[in-house]
Amino acid sequence: MLNFEGIVTSGLGKAGTFMQKETYKKQYLNKLGFIPYNGTLNIKLKSDIEINIKEEYKQHLKIIKGNDTLGDVYFLDATITDKEKKISKKGAILFPIKTVHKIDTLEFVAEERLRKSMQVKDNSEVIITINNEI
Repeated sequence: MLNFEGIVTSGLGKAGTFMQKETYKKQYLNKLGFIPYNGTLNIKLKSDIEINIKEEYKQHLKIIKGNDTLGDVYFLDATITDKEKKISKKGAILFPIKTVHKIDTLEFVAEERLRKSMQVKDNSEVIITINNEI
């Protein structure tokens, strides 16, 4: 189990469009165990940590297959915890092959809208726990 501290940041608002694509939607329930809320919560990692998933976590990655126009999305099961309120939610960190984010920003998904259910906003501190046996 690994923990990473980060800060909630606003994204471009494009993830929701991709989350609803049938190519992905059909696989979410089977592979994630839930249908994610229509969007991601962006977390900028603190202390200039960068996660190189293809190297460090390759054997633990699961994949949601894309198609000719939509890229594959790798993911790791994870939990997010608000540092102040100690509210935790299960979900997954998505690593889309096609992304505008640098490797110091994680895209977290859950079954519910995390900004509301965890009462977090931009600059809220959170802890991401990767649940895989790493």
